[in-house]
Amino acid sequence: MSGADVTTGATLVESRRHRITFATSRTLAYLSVLELGKVWERTLRRGKVPLKYSQGFNPRPRMHFAAPLPVGCGCDADLLDLLLETPWTSQRVRDAVAGLTPRDLVVHDVTAIDPQSDSLPDLLQEATYRVWLKETDEGALREAIGRFLAQDEVMLPKRGRKFRGRLYDLRSLVTTLTLNEDAPAPWCGLLLRVSARPGATGRPDELLRALGLSDLPRRITRTGLILSDPSAPD
Repeated sequence: MSGADVTTGATLVESRRHRITFATSRTLAYLSVLELGKVWERTLRRGKVPLKYSQGFNPRPRMHFAAPLPVGCGCDADLLDLLLETPWTSQRVRDAVAGLTPRDLVVHDVTAIDPQSDSLPDLLQEATYRVWLKETDEGALREAIGRFLAQDEVMLPKRGRKFRGRLYDLRSLVTTLTLNEDAPAPWCGLLLRVSARPGATGRPDELLRALGLSDLPRRITRTGLILSDPSAPD
C-alpha cells in the first residue's frame, strides 16, 4: 500500500478517506449542520464503519461537510468527507449504510479520495440553488431579475454582531440568476449560481431580500456544489 494509503485496481480502491454525495429533503431540511452531522454519525456507527476520531477530552468523528446549508434548505447533491481508521473500498462504505439512513436522506455516491488532498471547504468555489416561490408570477420575477442584474453593486449589511455597520456587495457574489421555467404550478421559480468561498458566500435568502421577494412562501434547494480542480494550473 502506498504512503497515501490508497490501493488502485481495476474495480476496487481502498482508502481511509471517502466522499459521500447525498440528498436531504422534508424534515431533514430543517436540521442545523451540527444536527445533520449527528444523524450521519449515528448512521455510520450503526453500519460499523470504522470512523477515525479526534484526540482530546471530547473526541469527534473526522467528518467534514463542504458547506453548511441554511436551515430550511434541502439539497440534491451535498458532500461529506469521512476519515476512517481502516482502509475500506467505497462500495463497502455504501453497503454498510444501505437501509440505515433516515427516509429523507438518500446516498447518491461514495468515492475514495486521496487522504492528502485538500479539504472540501478549501476546494469549494460555487453553489447552485433552485428557488420556488408562491404568490407571484413569471412577469414579476423577470422584472426583479432584470433590476438586480442591471446593477453594478447591491450593498447589504453583513450578518453577525462583529460585523455590525459593515456592508458587502451581494451582486459580485451572484454568477448567474435566471427564471426557472420548470417550476410546477402554483410555484414560480429562480435558478442561481453563487460564490461559496470562505468570506465570500452568496446566500439565497439574502438574494430574495435584495429582489424584494423575501416575504413570499418559498422552497429553497441547493442543487449542486462546484469544487476547484486541484490539478488545474493557476
